Amino acid sequence: MKKAMSFALASVMVAGLLSGCGGNSSSSASSSGSAASGSTALDYPTKNVQIIIPYAPGGGSDNLVRGVIQHLDLGANAVAINVEGASGYIGALQGYNSSNDGYTIMTHNEMDLISYSMSGQAQEPLYEDLEYICDVVTDYNLLCTSPDTGWTTAQEAIDYINANPGTVTVGCTGSNNVNYGTTMELLKAMGIYDKVTIVPYDGGAASETALQGGHIQLEVNSLADTSAYIAAGTNVPLLVCNDERIDSHPDLLCTVEAGYNVTYGKPRGFFAPKGTDPAVLEYISAKMKDVCAKPEFVEAMANLGFTVSYVDGPAAKVRALAWAESLTPVFADMAQIAG
Repeated sequence: MKKAMSFALASVMVAGLLSGCGGNSSSSASSSGSAASGSTALDYPTKNVQIIIPYAPGGGSDNLVRGVIQHLDLGANAVAINVEGASGYIGALQGYNSSNDGYTIMTHNEMDLISYSMSGQAQEPLYEDLEYICDVVTDYNLLCTSPDTGWTTAQEAIDYINANPGTVTVGCTGSNNVNYGTTMELLKAMGIYDKVTIVPYDGGAASETALQGGHIQLEVNSLADTSAYIAAGTNVPLLVCNDERIDSHPDLLCTVEAGYNVTYGKPRGFFAPKGTDPAVLEYISAKMKDVCAKPEFVEAMANLGFTVSYVDGPAAKVRALAWAESLTPVFADMAQIAG
């Protein structure tokens, strides 16, 4: 079964911009110092490179970075730095305001970066001004429950909520963002939006902790943040927000198959402050592409719930700008409801 990165916004993507991750990049720079293009001498790196993770340890972004670091050969150490808070915004802002010398980069996902600006949380045009290094994996959003509810299908949850309105709480990652919009749109499509309470959490790990503790009965959370609990049997996936089933859970219904046209997911990648030397960006991107070509990395990411899907920086930015344009009505809808 094909592993596809599926979004409701896929129609706006520009064909031919995506680069496959098979094989080593012929444009990779050596650690001794030529740029990825091979045309510019590059004295980089000469010291450790810090990678900001804007979420708590143990979440999807944290697992991704630590998995990348195990295989990344920059020619210097890469050091993971967790800067959590405000659903990833504090870390994003620190990365945005860091020196653009190439020694501080960050991981994030375009959907959250778009959310900060479109929700009015950020005065800075983060998704527009940040330098895109590359995307490396695709994540999927799942509707999940706890084994304590006894629900094994989405329909069972719907039936219970219809019979007991106001008794079920649904967790999601952040508020007034794409994750919240996904949750809202899915609950509307299921016909239960006005019969449940949505509670936003500061990151996927926090939402999962709430589910495990019985504070919520449903959550819309990423596969990366839930995969370990699903494997342990303490999280029960009900739907994947996608237009087809996914290889890691072939028996799990997708939303489109269930009759709900809600397919928002998110790619995850790496970014640098505005004005970072393009040769440095190309160098790091080429090294990341080499990581994506390693079978052991692909397997490790699959175990975490990620699908490896390398997209170079320029293509990732074009795609993100198109998504931002198409997400405008979703945020208008959220603003109207909040108002």
